[in-house]
Amino acid sequence: MLIKWITCKVSESQKQSFSLAQEKWRPLEGIEGFLGQIGGWNQDQQLEACILAFWEDIQHYQSFMEKDHDPIFHQSGQSQTYEAISVKLFSKIADMDERNILDALENGEILRVVCAKNRRSATESMLGGVVAQSQKNSIEYLTASLWKKDSSQVNEKEQPPDYSVILEHAWRVVKKGGTK
Repeated sequence: MLIKWITCKVSESQKQSFSLAQEKWRPLEGIEGFLGQIGGWNQDQQLEACILAFWEDIQHYQSFMEKDHDPIFHQSGQSQTYEAISVKLFSKIADMDERNILDALENGEILRVVCAKNRRSATESMLGGVVAQSQKNSIEYLTASLWKKDSSQVNEKEQPPDYSVILEHAWRVVKKGGTK
């Protein structure tokens, strides 16, 4: 599985426009190899949008980038809604504690992401999670986990997440027919 981690810096005046443009990515659900996408605003940096997308593999993702990305991007009007963007690709290593993050896409309310130099483990109240390795830097990992709002508190023994994202339901895109 390929995981795409996107962060965008927006100005206060761009926030609503960015959100409306992000809602226009619904055509993803019909693209071969697409598994799901979630996103929202970083709790610690309110002008940072965070998006996490899942693809079956690099081949399907590259096909999307070559054929489908630009038409959706231009149709959404998103190009004028952010000041800076960062895109990183990761390859899935494992599900956290055998709870597949794809199974939690529909119900997650908070996304916690840690970009670290080591792998992380799951905690009991997590809905689903994944550990992935950077495609560019073999010592860089991404750990993403989904939570309900009432279970998102960081355990005192845990490292706090780099990103704690309140998910926007309208940004959620899940493959037609489910994520399996």
